[in-house]
Amino acid sequence: MAHQNIDKFFKVSAILFGQQFVDAFGLNYNIIRLYRNELNSLNGKNYFTDLVFETREGILLNFEFQDVKIKKNDLKRYMKYKVQLQCQSGKPVVTVIICTYHIKSEVYIYNETETSILKPIIRYLFESYDEVKYLTIKNKLKSNYKLTHQEVQFLVLSPFMVSFKFRLQKIKEVCTLIEEIKTKKLFDNDEMFLPLILAIKQYVSNEKEQENLIKVLTMDMSADKIYEKV
Repeated sequence: MAHQNIDKFFKVSAILFGQQFVDAFGLNYNIIRLYRNELNSLNGKNYFTDLVFETREGILLNFEFQDVKIKKNDLKRYMKYKVQLQCQSGKPVVTVIICTYHIKSEVYIYNETETSILKPIIRYLFESYDEVKYLTIKNKLKSNYKLTHQEVQFLVLSPFMVSFKFRLQKIKEVCTLIEEIKTKKLFDNDEMFLPLILAIKQYVSNEKEQENLIKVLTMDMSADKIYEKV
């Protein structure tokens, strides 16, 4: 269940933020729509990649989300998915692994002399954390300036930009900021905050505290709208 919460957090975030999510990782692709992520195999078992976008460039952008250190077997599994997806769709596939583990993995499945066509793109979220950006957002709130979608996305993803032991603290900090954003009406789409419900369920063990933090995200929002997103 723990892994499912984290996977779903990133899937919902990617779907809600769309092109901005792709841009945040320096990927020069323009997404059109979600693509079928079920893979049919010859042995009768079906597998699912985490998330696939079809792009205007004619390739499929396959996201895989990983919260533990990347090992050789993980890379082999993701590359197996890539080959299956290419064969099934008839389209070239670019695999992007978004890793929230705070230490880079020095693992390779191909020698440097071999073709790089199957190598995935690996992005470590801790490299995206920017304390200056975080402080800038806080200062904008003090001055009652509206936030951009990029700034809200940074806030929503920031609990996974820090190491595991600091995530609970960061979730609480972000929810406090979101409460201020909503009270002052400094962002126009409250749905963008909803992925954090999954992070709260993952890391906040106290039920009363969990309930209070979720209320911050969902106040003035219908139950149907919440259920539809998360």
